[in-house]
Amino acid sequence: MNTILPKEKRLEIQFEMSIYLALAVVRRTVSRYCLLIALSGNGEKKIETSKAFVNKPSDQSALRYSLHGQGAGSEFTIDERTGRIYAQRRLDREERPAWRFLVLATDEGGAGLTGFADVLLEVHDINDNAPVFPCPAPDASGCFVGHVPENSPADTSVMEMRATDLDDPKAGKNAILTYRIVQNVRNEINLNLFSINPSTGTISTVLRSLDREVEDRYLVVVEARDGGGLSGTGTATIMVSDVNDHPPVFTQRVYNAQVCSPAQNTPVHPNTNAVVTFSIVGGDEDRKFFVETDKANRRGVVRLKKKMDFEKPHERTFNLTVKAEDADFFSLAYCLVQVEDSNDHAPVFFPQFYEAPAMSEDVSVGTIVAQVTAADLDSGLNGRFSYSIAKESDPYGQFLVDQSGWVVVDDSLDREMVSQHRLMVLATDTGSPPLTGTAIVMVTILDINDNGPEFEVPYKPIVWENMAAPQAVRINDTSLLLHAADRDSSPNGGPFSIRLLMLTSDATNFNLTDLRNGSAALTTLRTFDRERQKEYRLPILMIDSGSPPMSSTSTLTVVIGDRNDHPHSPGHTDFFVYSYQGMFLQCSDDVVTTLLVTVECLRTLEAQHHLFSICQLSVTAGKTQVFSKRFTDSKANPPGTLISSLKLE
Repeated sequence: MNTILPKEKRLEIQFEMSIYLALAVVRRTVSRYCLLIALSGNGEKKIETSKAFVNKPSDQSALRYSLHGQGAGSEFTIDERTGRIYAQRRLDREERPAWRFLVLATDEGGAGLTGFADVLLEVHDINDNAPVFPCPAPDASGCFVGHVPENSPADTSVMEMRATDLDDPKAGKNAILTYRIVQNVRNEINLNLFSINPSTGTISTVLRSLDREVEDRYLVVVEARDGGGLSGTGTATIMVSDVNDHPPVFTQRVYNAQVCSPAQNTPVHPNTNAVVTFSIVGGDEDRKFFVETDKANRRGVVRLKKKMDFEKPHERTFNLTVKAEDADFFSLAYCLVQVEDSNDHAPVFFPQFYEAPAMSEDVSVGTIVAQVTAADLDSGLNGRFSYSIAKESDPYGQFLVDQSGWVVVDDSLDREMVSQHRLMVLATDTGSPPLTGTAIVMVTILDINDNGPEFEVPYKPIVWENMAAPQAVRINDTSLLLHAADRDSSPNGGPFSIRLLMLTSDATNFNLTDLRNGSAALTTLRTFDRERQKEYRLPILMIDSGSPPMSSTSTLTVVIGDRNDHPHSPGHTDFFVYSYQGMFLQCSDDVVTTLLVTVECLRTLEAQHHLFSICQLSVTAGKTQVFSKRFTDSKANPPGTLISSLKLE
């Protein structure tokens, strides 16, 4: 660039610029032209540059320098007297490779004419950046993923590993990269499986030995190194894809399965490249099984088609031949199915009804009643069972069954309580859930003469006073006869012998006639007065026809009926009424009369009770009020008078 000034003011200026760097100094002299300076350095502390001079050497000290343009004042400064330019911080070519600014020189101490130089400062590169492998879009397998089919031949290209270096590719070898594998994968004979092109970073197979069924993924660590010796690493994930190079292979040659439920899964070896179907080709003549192909999980599932019965010996073990096939290959495996027992049978009694021999009610505890027998078709715990007697069939706990099936008497029996027992014997197995079988044992109890005769019903006969003897005693409201009964059966019951025992003086007043048909008639031998004795107790002896006979004595109570044969007589009663906290019962005509006292008429005949009220009585606290009450009975007897005294406390 030329600077044009008026002729009278034109001053020939020459710039001599020196740039001082840590590594080198390049020196150029220009005059009135744009100055292009090539800066080579590592951006260390300072850059020192320049001075200008005029044609008159005596004017050099009057020059003043200034800096304008990119980075002026911030990135670079200039000494106004010496013209030296300084860098204010470390320069980084990767941030900015070049700077452009103007250097002005003004004579006469900065007040005269001005000349300038246009400076282009290029930052030369040094090797300050190591190679890196940028991760484009990571997934679950990693940043760098390649795929190769299994059994690929040697030198098959798998993937390309590319590193970047921020240094200047035009400046020497700072950005020239070479690649190598620092962590390879070796096979069983210690040979590397992969190689890499040192210039392009292309990874290839070395041998035809990749087998997805052995290993489906490999990790290879690659190093990128630049010409200055800096390096970086990246990990390549190599996925081995499947090809249909194998027939379907079962995970084991023979499968053992225990079946006590409807189905049992049988997994097979997965093959991601082929569609495998399964079938049963042997060992299932009754077609109790079928194979379901699970495409989602790539397996075959052997399932039960028909119900099995462990109790049938030929259905306890099945040796199935299962075929797995794809479009090109097939293989066979054997599935040994062991059928386990389930608790599907309840114990069964043989027979289910037992009728034990009849036994007397006086048999001793431990007497054998019967032996029951049950069987369970299940096996193991499912076939073990224990005996018991249902509580509702033996509410008094009079029988017991042991684990051998013997039913025995466990408590005393009473035919008069239960004449026939219908025992429900249970056989309960130990399966889960437990199952129960039942049997009925009928036990008939024979009678013994262990009960004496007794009155057929409770009797309370009445004989009226003042009646002349002999008088037939009415035993109850409907009959004049006394009847006997026996809880034993007929051979040990009637006919009965009934007689009156003359053990007390009461018995001498009556006569008992045995009618020989289980009944007897009672008559009086004299006239009775109730006011002297109200009742008579008669011991009655009754004997049955058992062998030996059984007798019992019951007491017949004869009540003397009252006649209204005596007049009233005066009586006297004192009683007190207490008022609680000043309260006293007020009576009026529209209030129900309150019972205050029960009085007994003083008559010579049987006591009669009369109720009366004192509602019209006026009582003063602390004083005694005497009042009288007249009453009569329903007969034409003279009226009586009751005199009472009432005191309110």
